[in-house]
Amino acid sequence: MARQKDNPGMVTALALTPSGAITARVECLLLSGRGRLILTGNLKGEAKDSGQVALSLAISRAKRLGIDPAEFQRTDVHFHIPGAPTKDGPSAGLAMLVALVSAMTRKPVDPGIAFTGELSLSGKILGVGGISEKVIAALQGGVTSVYAPTESISEMKKLPKKSQKGFKMIPADSIDSVLDLLFGKPKKSPSSR
Repeated sequence: MARQKDNPGMVTALALTPSGAITARVECLLLSGRGRLILTGNLKGEAKDSGQVALSLAISRAKRLGIDPAEFQRTDVHFHIPGAPTKDGPSAGLAMLVALVSAMTRKPVDPGIAFTGELSLSGKILGVGGISEKVIAALQGGVTSVYAPTESISEMKKLPKKSQKGFKMIPADSIDSVLDLLFGKPKKSPSSR
């Protein structure tokens, strides 16, 4: 997983499925269109909602990210998470947002970085379950860093210290701080102080 070539619009997510924790590739493809959202990859329930929340947050942060907001009105956004297991929880929300911003800004994200976290419409990153299982899946998939909700990171204490060697957990409370770290802080206009 983490050795795959990094392309804009592709990021690594961590998710819980009925068969256990997995690393999954979230792909975001931008198409000429009318602002439609397309979701594929055996997504159900809250996973589908996460795609809509990610799109709404990206639109609300467009100017801050240096994206023309009108771009969203003439672009269809297609999210795809390949693989057989059903994905029905909200934990792919953060990965979907990062994939969309990556695609819109044409800036790739290192595939050795993974993301997990539910999004609120205010831009908060909410806690999710199964962090220790997700970290084990991440380590097996060659991931070296994980952005995860701050409130969920305490679960890491359950893992043996030796399994965490060379591995970095990055606490995430808000999408703005995550997007700043990944894509750079917004440039202030000459009139702002």
